Order: sequence, then C-alpha cells, then structure tokens
Amino acid sequence: MGKFGMLAVSFVKRQYYPHLLLTLLFVAFSGGFVSFKGLDALQAAKVMEMYAAFTGILLLTPLFMPEQDKEIWDLERSKKTSMWEIYLPRVILALLGCLLVVFLFVGRMERGGGEFDGGILFRGACCEILFLGSIGFFVSAVTNQAVIGYMAAVAYYAMNVGGTKYLGKFALFQMMKGDYGTWLYWLLGAAVLLAGGVLIRERVVRG
Repeated sequence: MGKFGMLAVSFVKRQYYPHLLLTLLFVAFSGGFVSFKGLDALQAAKVMEMYAAFTGILLLTPLFMPEQDKEIWDLERSKKTSMWEIYLPRVILALLGCLLVVFLFVGRMERGGGEFDGGILFRGACCEILFLGSIGFFVSAVTNQAVIGYMAAVAYYAMNVGGTKYLGKFALFQMMKGDYGTWLYWLLGAAVLLAGGVLIRERVVRG
C-alpha cells in the first residue's frame, strides 16, 4: 500500500489536481443548473443521468495523461514495474471520486425533500457514471490522447439522446424511464473497458 499510495500522491500533485479541481467546481455550481428540491424518482434520476454523469468523464478519461509525455512513457516502459501497478492507484482514486460525487448528489436531493429510493439511485448512478467514464478511459488508452477519449465519451453520451434503442442494454438514461435493471450491464461494461485499457498498455510495454 505504501508504494501504491506514493504513486497516487505523485499523480495527483503532478497531473491530476486540475481535474479534481474542475470536478469540485462542477459539483459546487451544480445548484445553478439543476434543482435538488422536492424531486420524485424520475426527476432525481434525470439529475444524475443528464448532469452528474459527466463526472465519470472528468475523472476517468485523463488517467493516461502523464504518458502523453514521451519521456515519461519511455521511463515507465524501461522499469520492471508492471503497468497495472502504475494505473491501479489512479483508477482507484478516480472511482472513489465518482462514488463521492454520487453520494453528495443523492444526499443533497434527499435533504431537499425528494421522494425516491436513495439506495437504488446510488447504485444505478454509480454504475452508469463509471461506464460512461470508462469509455473515455479505454479510448484514451488506445490512442494515448486524452482529448480523443473525452470526445469519444461525449459522443457516446450524445448518441443516447434519442438513439438509445440502438445501444441495447448499454444505453444510458434508462433510470429516467423507470428502468433500474440495467446497472449490472453498465458495471460489467465498465469493468471490461477499464481492464482492457490497462491490458492494452501492458501489452504495448511487453511488446
């Protein structure tokens, strides 16, 4: 844990803090864009799916940004440390950030007198946010360009505006329609994309 902790702290200090700050501002100013008072289940789901979902993109997509610097990438590849050991602390940090944001949003809506099942909404929102963010993560891993990762995740989000029928079980915005059963597909999709992104980096290094 000491090694993982140092890697996480170094990553935050050198590259990740602007993204954490942006996420903090995103949450802090959320009250200017959405209402948290007196929401029913569908309205609460809409807040999470249409607004809070961007948290996953903000926190998961930039995890490969240090390696965009060729000197850093070459240095990491020259060491015996496995890529998963480098990326695991980053992923855990991003996941904790996503969980915290969902907790804050759900808690704020509950304090606002909302009438919905907070536990079910929390589970669904976490899985959906992680899935959306993992798309940016995976594309960033493949291209080594965080900008392309952002574009891919936002494009997927946009595809779901009116086009969910073409995306099957992995379509977003299902909770706003009263369907809370797709969380497992989002979770499995996120797990595959996160593991796939790290595996791709590992194979690149091992040649």
